[in-house]
Amino acid sequence: MKKQYNLTILSTSDTHGFLLPINYSNNSKATHGLSLLLTKIKEYSKENRLLIDVGDSIQGSPLLYFHHLNQAKYPNPVSEIFNYADYDYYIPGNHDFNYGKEYLKDFASRIHAKTLCQNIYNGNDLLFDYGFDIKEFPNGIRVLIVGVTTKYIPNWENPINIENYVFKDPVVEANQIIKKYKDDVDLVVLAYHGGFEKNLENGKEYVKDTGENQGYEMFKELQDVDILLTGHQHRLISKKINNRLAIQPGCFGSHLAVIEVDFDHEKKVSSITSSMVEAKGLEDDLHCKEILQDVEAANQSFLDEVIGIVMEVDLRIKDSFLARRTKHPIVDFINKIQLESSGAMLSATSLANQVTGFNEKITVRDVLSTYIYSNTLVVVEIDGVNLKAYLEKCAEYFVLVDGEVHFNPRFSYPKLEHYNYDMLDGIDYTIDLRHKFGERITSIQYNNKEVSDSDKFTLVLNNYRAAGGGDFDMLRNLPVLKEIPLEVAELMIDYIRLHKYLKIDTKDNITIRY
Repeated sequence: MKKQYNLTILSTSDTHGFLLPINYSNNSKATHGLSLLLTKIKEYSKENRLLIDVGDSIQGSPLLYFHHLNQAKYPNPVSEIFNYADYDYYIPGNHDFNYGKEYLKDFASRIHAKTLCQNIYNGNDLLFDYGFDIKEFPNGIRVLIVGVTTKYIPNWENPINIENYVFKDPVVEANQIIKKYKDDVDLVVLAYHGGFEKNLENGKEYVKDTGENQGYEMFKELQDVDILLTGHQHRLISKKINNRLAIQPGCFGSHLAVIEVDFDHEKKVSSITSSMVEAKGLEDDLHCKEILQDVEAANQSFLDEVIGIVMEVDLRIKDSFLARRTKHPIVDFINKIQLESSGAMLSATSLANQVTGFNEKITVRDVLSTYIYSNTLVVVEIDGVNLKAYLEKCAEYFVLVDGEVHFNPRFSYPKLEHYNYDMLDGIDYTIDLRHKFGERITSIQYNNKEVSDSDKFTLVLNNYRAAGGGDFDMLRNLPVLKEIPLEVAELMIDYIRLHKYLKIDTKDNITIRY
């Protein structure tokens, strides 16, 4: 009987530092977390498996915020777990640049896995040691693994974190390597921290094609790719077309992509099958808990510190849509801190997809569960024309359905993007939902005077939005007057500690007509 061959590929992506099954907002048991998936990962022998993480791994959870502040005291918790899991490869994600060059460099140096990134350069050299690898297994099967990252990072990232870095087109860079080595291997795997701009089956656009997501282009143009591993959009995708597979395993350690590849006696791919293993229901890996015991205990003490008291108003967020529809007091509070920290005339902020608000006794946990991003602040100069365009873009968040106000479905599919609705303070403005997109802002007033096209203002907002993140093109090239290097969450914590007893001046400055 002729010999057959097989290989298992396991993939995670967008774990964002959720290593343990903990809902950090209230410390309840979560149904996601890398330690749950580890019980499944450990079932596979390394002899004929590949374990690949597709990025956004070292930013996003309160544990990693704590480690970022205390990295001299503790080894990186993600590197510890990656090494315990015995990852083979890691592809950097866009959020992995958020804590700066040295943090990412240190992480890459600590993990045993090879960091692959073929399209990001530091000057003329690859940023990391490898862009691709050819792995040969004991059974003789040879696999080409190419790693690439979304080229859109300069549109979001704090410039100091990517200074001198060159982000090349991942399709072009991957294609060059694949063409060169495809005849020397039995399987081609492209691991891309990015998502899909179009539906793989019918070519219908999911999102505006800005270059942020090029998964569709990759799968269609690079026909020698057998398996396309993706991430970034936090979606569950498994699509097989002509014995080629494109897959994406969700986020926060909720799912593990399991791909089984069978080869015939000539080592040609005979079949590719896939499944998604859900973390929910799996047992927690106890050794993972032991590895993280010290840093997690210190993190919990840090999170439980009471730093202030809420006076008079209720700062808990019970309905996230209503919090946007009527501008929750927590928005006034964040904008107030941004205005005081910057000296700007206007301030803009948004609420994350899932936010808690503050309990009466405010803890660090409350703050990090309300402002979850590692954003810093930028002060820009904006005129009346661009201010109106900015507000018009924000007004696209709402739609009318049978006369009732709802959020635009575009903000929930293919990726949750409720954070792309900003609310401004320092002006009074009216959104009329009875008008079409682009014509909804019927009034903008500053100091009770209608804003003209030539009026100029200083505006403070986070670095993601100031760079045009969320397709806010009108903000992308505004004059930058000041940069505030402290993270917004850190500013909030310091402000609460200083003032202790919080009284929030709410401003009903956004009128929505329908």
